[in-house]
This record gives sequence, structure tokens and C-alpha cells, in this order.
Amino acid sequence: MIVVILLAAISSTGILKLIETINSTGETYAQVTYSGEPIIKINLKDPEDYFVYDTEYKNDIQAEKASQGIFYVPGETTTDMEELYETDSYARENNIVGIKLLVEDGKISVLYQESPRDLCQLEPPTNSSLRPIVCLPNKVVIKIITTQEYDEFRPDSSLE
Repeated sequence: MIVVILLAAISSTGILKLIETINSTGETYAQVTYSGEPIIKINLKDPEDYFVYDTEYKNDIQAEKASQGIFYVPGETTTDMEELYETDSYARENNIVGIKLLVEDGKISVLYQESPRDLCQLEPPTNSSLRPIVCLPNKVVIKIITTQEYDEFRPDSSLE
């Protein structure tokens, strides 16, 4: 019985991945939300192609290192940055407080955050809508979008 359930789960995951591939537009975006509100969307194939939503958090997002695939976004429990400052001179020199994200090889991952057990930092890089990154104590969710056309990438209410 357990083997049948396991095979069904593996099969359904494969079917979902196939559906995702069929519906994909060829573009892959990471939409980062904080406290349930979208704050930034990043093109995973070209991290310099991003936009910041016009929200109360827009000034808490640092994208000056987008050419290197590095972004800093707010995080509820990520406030003590001493550990990051030891290895990231840019964050230290600019007094950045938040979660450090990396876009590399068409995938996004969390490089630094604070939470019990640091679970979202341990998540592998993703580019699949089936594998979002969820940082619950930080109120940050990274959702992958594969079904959006490029001309829909930037809504009217965006900042750069």
C-alpha cells in the first residue's frame, strides 16, 4: 500500500512538472513577497531586469548589486546582520538589514536570513513554480512564475 502511494506521489509530481513545462512561456521570474505583498519581481535569466513594486517597503529593497545577481529584501526576524557583515563588505558598508538573495544560473536562493533553524536558507536554488521558497518567520515568500509573457513583466505601478 505504501509503495502504491509513493509511486502515485512520484508520478503526480512528474505530471505537474510536465504541465509546468508545457505552460511555460520561456521566461522565468521570481516574485518576492513580504507580509503577503509583492515587493520585487526578478527575471531569473537576466537579474538586471527586475522591478520594485510601489509599496511601503520599496526603500527597504537594495538592488544595486543586481548585475551580480544579489538582492537584499526586508525580513521580519532578520535584524542582526553581524554574521553577514563578516563576509559581505557591501552589506556592512551600507548598513543593509534584511534577507540576502542570489540569482545565479537561472535560479534563485536565499544566502542569508535569520530564523529558527535557518530553514529557508537551506532550501536549494529554485526556478520551478512547484518549489517556492518560504521563510515563514520572516514573512517572505519567493514564488516562481513561468507562465507570464515578457510584456506582462512590468505592471504600471512599478519603480526602478
